[in-house]
Amino acid sequence: MTLLWLAVSVHAAPQPLDDAALSEVSAAGIGLGVHLELNSGLLSGQAMQPNLVVGFGDALQPVYLVMHGLGGIMDLYNITLNLRRHADGSDYLDLGLPGFVGFEQFGVRALSVQTDPLAAPGAGNFGSLMLNGAGAMTGHVLMWAR
Repeated sequence: MTLLWLAVSVHAAPQPLDDAALSEVSAAGIGLGVHLELNSGLLSGQAMQPNLVVGFGDALQPVYLVMHGLGGIMDLYNITLNLRRHADGSDYLDLGLPGFVGFEQFGVRALSVQTDPLAAPGAGNFGSLMLNGAGAMTGHVLMWAR
């Protein structure tokens, strides 16, 4: 019990940092990994539904862009986030692109433009966009204040 009390008493509350103090913080950065399952039941035979509907045109007779069966599985690993400093003293954010990207039936099963947003895609179906497979990316996205 004494050790627990000692551990709690040593813990200090977080302190806000101003810009000058924050610029002195140094670390190895943050590594991120993402596993996204969006409507993943579609992979096991779940019925396709209109997932994203956008109406446009005349308010009395709108036309809808409908994405049916939006979903799948996506993995992104080894994304890095670092704060860096230029030689002139200005700071910038360095976002490292994922070293691994993987997709399993990720995309839109049918894309159509129709007058009924809930109808199944018909003959006016524009097709589908599906991603399957894996790859690697290299590079960085650098962001700084203007």
